[in-house]
Formats: sequence, C-alpha cells, structure tokens
Amino acid sequence: MTLILKVLTSGSIRRPVSGLHSGGVLRIPGSNSLSKMPFIDLQTNLPSSSFSEDFVKKLSSTIAAALGKPEDRMNVVVKPGLPMLIAGSCSPCVMLSVAAIAVTDTADKNKEHSAKIFEFLTRELGLTEDRIVLQFHALEPHQVGKKGTVMSFL
Repeated sequence: MTLILKVLTSGSIRRPVSGLHSGGVLRIPGSNSLSKMPFIDLQTNLPSSSFSEDFVKKLSSTIAAALGKPEDRMNVVVKPGLPMLIAGSCSPCVMLSVAAIAVTDTADKNKEHSAKIFEFLTRELGLTEDRIVLQFHALEPHQVGKKGTVMSFL
C-alpha cells in the first residue's frame, strides 16, 4: 500500500519541496511495499552440495524476519565453491552482503541483524563466527531499479 499525500499550493507561491514528484504528489519513503526489496549475496568456498533449495529458502526467511521485510520481496543469490580467504585462511568461510532500503542504515540496526544472521549461519553451516563476515549496505530508493524505473517513482 502506498501512502500518498497531495500537496496543495496557493496562488503564485511555488517553492521546491523535497520528495515531490510531478503533480504535487509526495511519496513517503518506505510506504510502498515495492521498496521492501533486500538483496542478499552469499559467497562461500563451501561446495554447492551444502546449499539445497531448502537452505536458500530458510536463509531468505531468516533474513526477511531479521530485517522486518516481506519474504516475497527478498532477492537471494548463493555463490558456492569460490576460492576464498578470510583472516589469512582458506578454511571454510562465508561472506554475506545485505543491501536494503531503510533498514541497514545504522550501527544499532545492523548489530541486531548481525546477531540473527550469525546465529542462522553458524547453526546451518556448522561454521564458527570467525569464519563468517557480513557487510551491510544502505540503499536509497533511487539506487534500485524495478519495472523500467527506480523505486523512488513506484
């Protein structure tokens, strides 16, 4: 559901208003379900046999819950079997990147997300926390394209 406020202007007074789109419509960030499109990129040197379809669905579900995003908006890629090194060792490891709009923009939020994601990955993959590295990227609506435009206009 998109929350839209119609901004009315009077007479000849016209000032630019941040967030206004054509027609005097102000879209409130985060009010559109399409803006809820996290991108998850898991890279690992573990073999592809470690990643069933069930694992990918559980990863998606876990991160969606951690971020407070709908599962049907998740975008997940798992890249197994890569040559990788973390902390000077090529032992089994994972680098996971989370890019999302409005939920990865503070240290406090990412600390909470990190705890939940680490718990899942250590349990499901049998890795210790020192073999997992997470990256959080805060996206703005204009940085995500969908339906031939960007999220700012959807």
